[in-house]
This record gives sequence, structure tokens and C-alpha cells, in this order.
Amino acid sequence: KYTEIMLVEGFTPPASYSPSPGDVQKEIDDVNNAVINLGDTINGAFKDGIISEAEAKAIASNINILNAEKADIDAYYNKLYVNAYLTGTAKTNLLNAKTTYNTAHTNLINSINTAIADGKTTATEKADVDAKFTAYNNALSAYQTRVGEADKAIQDTIKKVADDAQTSANKAQSAANTAQSTA
Repeated sequence: KYTEIMLVEGFTPPASYSPSPGDVQKEIDDVNNAVINLGDTINGAFKDGIISEAEAKAIASNINILNAEKADIDAYYNKLYVNAYLTGTAKTNLLNAKTTYNTAHTNLINSINTAIADGKTTATEKADVDAKFTAYNNALSAYQTRVGEADKAIQDTIKKVADDAQTSANKAQSAANTAQSTA
């Protein structure tokens, strides 16, 4: 709730919505589940070194789910990143973590598609896909950490602005009280 004093003293609420940490946790959990399902499907498909048509379709379906979950993360990031109260190191770290995550996502999908393109997979291709899964999971974890830091930075900035507004309001009230008592 923004008081009249806060608005008079120059405090303005953020122009953009900042999703709650619970919102981002749900999106991260959804992506984690999609990655696990995709990994399970790939591990099953890669066991015999041959990718059947049904396995290729299952992999494609899981990739589509992963892409949809990434779109949710992208939407959350876009709202968070433009928050007027997110500045400095927290904003830079968030951007870098998101860029790393985007790269890991693209690399994972490309590695999977390369491995299954000819209907069979080699040990080298499987190792590459496994490495890309590891990089993806690490990037997602780092991104999650940076989102938490960004949320905290926003909260800290809003608190500082509110505290400064309260201090100004207290000074104004004190001056008004002094003026009234001397009048």
C-alpha cells in the first residue's frame, strides 16, 4: 500500500509487475520435470543405438514440452528484467545467467537433434547429449539463483525508497509541528 506521503515525496510504485518467487519456482520446477522426462526418454531411446520412429516422436514431443516451459521462463524473465527497481550487479548477473541458460538450452536441443537425425546414435553422440544435459541443469540452477538475487535486490530498493519517503515525511511533519507551535 502506498501512502499519500510516499506519493507526495516522490515515491512511485514500479511500473512493471514483478512476479513472486513462488511463481518462478513453479516455472523452474516445470522445466526440471520436462528435462527429467526428456532425459528419461533419450536414455531409453539411446540404449540400443537405434532411434525408432516412435522414439523420435517421443523425443520431439518432450523437446516441445521443454520449449514451452522455456517460454514460461522467458516471460518471467522479461517481466523481472524490466522492473524499474532492478539495477546494478543484480541486473547484470541476471542477464548473464539468462544468456548462459539460453545458450545451454539451444546447445541441448541441437545436440539431441544431431544425435537422432540419422535414426541411430553413437557413444560419442550420447556423451555429447549427456554433457549438454549437465550444462543445461547447471545453467538452470545458476539462473534460479540469480532470479532470487534479483528479487531480493528489488525488495531492498523498494524498502530503501519507502524508508527514505518515511524519513522525509517525518521531517516535514516535524517542521509543520514546529511551525504550528511557534505561530
